[in-house]
Amino acid sequence: MSKKRMVFPMEIKQGSVVVKIYRVENKGRDSFTVSFHADGKRRLKMFADFDEALAEAKSKATILSRGELDALHLRSEDARVYVYCVQLSKSACIPLDLLVKDAVEAVKVVDGKVSLLEMANEFKRRHMHKLPDKLLPDALDEMLKAKETDGTSDAYQKVLKVYLKQLKVKFHCQLRSVATGQLSDYFRDMDVSPRSKNNARATVGAFFTFCKERGWLPRDHEGISMVQKFKEKPTDITIYSPWEVSQFLTYSRTEVVPFVATGAFAGLRTTEIERLDWSEVHLKERFIEIKASKAKTASRRLVPISDNLAKWLKSHVKEHGRVVPLDNMSKQIGWLVEDTNAGLKEAAKDADKARQVKWKKNALRHSFISYRAAETQDVAQVALEAGNSPQIIFQHYRELVRPKEAKAWFAIDPDSVADVKTKAA
Repeated sequence: MSKKRMVFPMEIKQGSVVVKIYRVENKGRDSFTVSFHADGKRRLKMFADFDEALAEAKSKATILSRGELDALHLRSEDARVYVYCVQLSKSACIPLDLLVKDAVEAVKVVDGKVSLLEMANEFKRRHMHKLPDKLLPDALDEMLKAKETDGTSDAYQKVLKVYLKQLKVKFHCQLRSVATGQLSDYFRDMDVSPRSKNNARATVGAFFTFCKERGWLPRDHEGISMVQKFKEKPTDITIYSPWEVSQFLTYSRTEVVPFVATGAFAGLRTTEIERLDWSEVHLKERFIEIKASKAKTASRRLVPISDNLAKWLKSHVKEHGRVVPLDNMSKQIGWLVEDTNAGLKEAAKDADKARQVKWKKNALRHSFISYRAAETQDVAQVALEAGNSPQIIFQHYRELVRPKEAKAWFAIDPDSVADVKTKAA
């Protein structure tokens, strides 16, 4: 609204209170005077800007209508304190009302048990005042971009995106403001298994480590160290018997044989087999190279090729190309089980009594680790080959099978499957 079309003096009414704004021309420029009465006296306050005068008039009208005259007129002692506080706030370049409000809220946070000065000194000690203002969502985006640039494995990038994007939705705030209690509640409220919660916890922990490395958080930031792990229900490791894996290899289609063989006799993870290229299978040197970009742990490792695995791969090996050129392994596994059970029924004297096989999740890898541990009696070596920790190997696999069974497992080759395979009974 143009000031030329305004009518002065302008009256600002609040209940029975009237505050007026006068326009005064001085040397070709307009100034504005706010006029009101308090304690039987007329009070005047001048402004060069109309919007400021209007805001002041509305404020005084509201105060006067509420009878808050003490806010306008202070006793001498109160006035002295007020002037002193105003001077202090100016030295800090913070408006007095905002400074008082922040101080009160800060003391409430610690239930009045610590002074604001003590909190500030602790803040300074941890160099929190030197940290950049970083929103958690922005930090997450930068971590994902950095991991992609660094060539982190697709599998690990997928894990990061799954868990960190959920965190991004939950915490749209300053990175350094996220507290341990908030994280604990966040993980606890996730509608997933305890193991998945622990996976999420570990991923978020990696995120906070990344932020500390970038200087976005203090080095002594707790991260997830104070967030308690969730108790996982113990699960039994399932493995295949030599007879079972022999049946899969006997009735498997040609293009699926390398998948079964590398899983059973080299212990590769399903995702690692799916990404494996023939150029990484060194048959003559007898090892398979799992590159960091294709490993779940983002660490390169070399897996030895056993004598029986070399025989299984010999007729399939190429210079390059995917070892398993199939895209939907879940469907392929389903067909493998169907073909194997159909073959067992056909070979049995009594089809109704024929032995059948089932697909067990991760059992090829579990079987390799179990039989390999029994064969070598060296947990550290098996952990290195499997890309796992010695603690996990020792805890879950060490006594699942005996050396005699391990010998039978690594004796399964294309020439022996007919002998190992028995007629269904």
